[in-house]
Amino acid sequence: MTSALAALCLGLSGLPVQAASIAYFLDQSNDMPDGVNYLKVTVSDSVASAGDIDFRVDVLTANFPSPGSSFGMQTFSFNYDTAFNVTPSNIIDIDPSSWTISQDANAGGGFGKFEFEFSGTGGNRTELMTFSITGVSGDSPSTYAMGSTLRPAATEFFAAHVAGFDDGNGVTSAQFAGSTPVPLPAALWLFGSGLLGLVGLVRRRN
Repeated sequence: MTSALAALCLGLSGLPVQAASIAYFLDQSNDMPDGVNYLKVTVSDSVASAGDIDFRVDVLTANFPSPGSSFGMQTFSFNYDTAFNVTPSNIIDIDPSSWTISQDANAGGGFGKFEFEFSGTGGNRTELMTFSITGVSGDSPSTYAMGSTLRPAATEFFAAHVAGFDDGNGVTSAQFAGSTPVPLPAALWLFGSGLLGLVGLVRRRN
C-alpha cells in the first residue's frame, strides 16, 4: 500500500503544475433578486507572464432576463490589499481596450467605494472582460480579493454594472456585487477525499 501511494504521488508530480486561481460569484444586486450568480470573477497567477496576475470577469448571461442587443457589463470594480503599492500603471492588457480606469470610485447601488473601477460606454458593453496586473512585488491572487477601507467602505470584493436586459417590471440595468467563493469542481473534491482516505489507510496498516 505504501508503494502504491508513493507511485500515485510520483504520478501526480509528473502532471503540469497548475497556477494558483481563485474565483467568486457576484450574487448581490440593488434591483434584482439576491442569491443569483450574475457574474463570475476569476483571479489567477499568469501562465503567460511569470509574476503577473490575470483577471477574467464573465457575465453569466443565462441568469439575466431577456438580454438585448446592447446587453453587457459597463463597469467593473475591485480592491486590493493596501499593504501593496498598486497604481493604474500596473494594470495592463485591458480588454475591451477602450475602457478607462478611475480610483476610489463609488460602485453605486449602496455597495460602497472600490479601489479601482473600469468604465465603458453603452457602445462597448461586454460579457467578458480581461486584464492583468504586473510589476507588484509579492502579490498573489488573494491580494485582490478583499473589501475596501474607503468611505463608504465596500464589504464585497467586486462590483459591476450590467445593462441591456429586461426583467418585465421596468428594470433594464442594475448594480451587482459579491465575494461568494465558487465551489471547487466535484471531481477535485472526490480526488482530494480519496487521497486522504488512502493516506489514512496506510497509517492504520502501519
